[in-house]
Amino acid sequence: MKEHFLCSLEEFLFNNMRSSEYRIKNAKQPIIFYLTPGNLTSTSNTKPYICAYLKQGNEILDFKSSKLYVDNKELNAYLKNNSISYFVKDPLQYGTHTVKLVINDKDNNPQEFIWKFIIEDELMEYNFYFGIPHAHTSYSDGIGTPTEAYEQAKNNGLNFLIVTDHQGKLVNGKYNYDRSIFIIGKKHPKWEMLKLEAAAANKRYKDFAALFGFELSTKFWGHINIINSQSIIEKKPNFLEELYEWLITEENILLSINHPHRSPKTLPFSHNFDNFVNLYEVGNGSTTRIYTRTEKNYYNALDDGWHIAAINGQDNHINDWGNSPNITAVIAKELTIDSLLDAIKLRRVYSTESKTLKLVVKGNNRWMGSILNINIGDKLNLHIKAEDLINPIEKVEVITNRGKIIAEKNFKAASVLEWNLDFTITEDYCWYVVKIIHSNENVAISSALFVQSFSIK
Repeated sequence: MKEHFLCSLEEFLFNNMRSSEYRIKNAKQPIIFYLTPGNLTSTSNTKPYICAYLKQGNEILDFKSSKLYVDNKELNAYLKNNSISYFVKDPLQYGTHTVKLVINDKDNNPQEFIWKFIIEDELMEYNFYFGIPHAHTSYSDGIGTPTEAYEQAKNNGLNFLIVTDHQGKLVNGKYNYDRSIFIIGKKHPKWEMLKLEAAAANKRYKDFAALFGFELSTKFWGHINIINSQSIIEKKPNFLEELYEWLITEENILLSINHPHRSPKTLPFSHNFDNFVNLYEVGNGSTTRIYTRTEKNYYNALDDGWHIAAINGQDNHINDWGNSPNITAVIAKELTIDSLLDAIKLRRVYSTESKTLKLVVKGNNRWMGSILNINIGDKLNLHIKAEDLINPIEKVEVITNRGKIIAEKNFKAASVLEWNLDFTITEDYCWYVVKIIHSNENVAISSALFVQSFSIK
C-alpha cells in the first residue's frame, strides 16, 4: 500500500465515508467535507486510512494551512489540493477516537473541524441492556424526584433510565419546585440537581446506569431530547441554525426525535444534523399515557437519508418508570455510560415491546445501525437471530425502502429463531429493518442497516 497519495473523490467512495457539514462565524455558506472514517461510524481496522476532502468552502479556508490530529496528537499528514490524508502506522486501541482538522480561514484565524469514529473488535461478545430513553419527574411535569425514578426503574429490572425533563421547567422556577432545591445546606438549580442525582445513583449502583438530559420544544422539529449535555439551553432556539450553534459546543451528546406522530410529519434531511440526530421514537407512551407506534414515520425518515436508530420511550409523567413492557434495548460491551453512549451513537439499539427480547441483526457480519459500502449488484447477507423465552415470536418481516416488506417468515410461537437471507443490492442507497411480531401481537423494530454504493447521495 502506498505511504501517501492524493485522497481523490473515487478513493473516498471506496471507504466508509460520510459527508459532514460545518458552520463558522461570518461565513454565509456551510463548509462540507467528505470524511473517512465517517463521523459516528465504526470500523474493525485498527490501522485505518484517515482522510478529509474539502467539497465546499475553499473560498473560506486556506487549505494549505491544514493540520490533522488524532486524539490530540498531530499527524504527519499528506496534503494536496483540497485533501489531507494519513495511513495510521501504529494500531489504534479499540474504542472511540477523535479526529481534529485545524485550518486557517482567509483572515488567518484557526478553525477547528472535529469528528469521531469507533474501532470495534469484531470478535467482541456484546450484552443486551434494557431501559427507557425518555422519562419525566416533578422537576418538570411529572411526579417524584429523579432519584425516585432511577430507583423504581432499577427495581423494575431495567438496566438504565434517562431522565429528560422539559427544558422550560428546568430553567424556570415557577413549576412544582422553586428555581433552587435545598440540599446538604446548599441550593441547587433543578438542572444541576438532576445531574447530581444521576451521579449519586451511578456511584451507588454498578449494575444500573443513570443518565440525564432535557426535552426541548422547537418550532421546526417538535419535541426533541438532548441527552448527556453538560449545559442546558436557556432560551429556546427559533431556527435550526441557532440549535446547531449550541450543539457544536457540547462534547458527547445524543439527540432524539420524540413522539413524531405529533410533529414533525417530515424531517428534511441535513448533512450537519445527520451527525447529531441519533434516535427516533417508533413507540411512545406508558401505562397511564396513550401508547402510539410510529414506525411508518421512521421509514419515511430513513427514505429521506437520515442515519437514525429506532427507540421506544415511555415518556413517563407519573411514577410508573419501567411498569410498561415497551422499552429500548442497547447492545453494548458493558453497563457503563460511555459504553452505552458509544453503542447508541452506532445505532446498535432497537425498539421493543417485550422486556425479554434479545435481537441480533447483522448485514455482512456488521451490526444493525452500520453503514455498509456495497455496489449495486453485490450481495448483502442478512443474519437475524432472536430469543424471547417469555413472549414467543410468531413472525419476522424484513422491510426496506418505502416501507416495503421484501421477506417474511412465520415461526409458530418460537422462543428461539435464526434466519439467514441474501439480497442483491439494486439501489445506490437502501436500508433494511427487521420487525419482530410476537404471539401477543407486541412488536419490535430494529435499527436499520444502511447500504450505500460508491456514489455520494
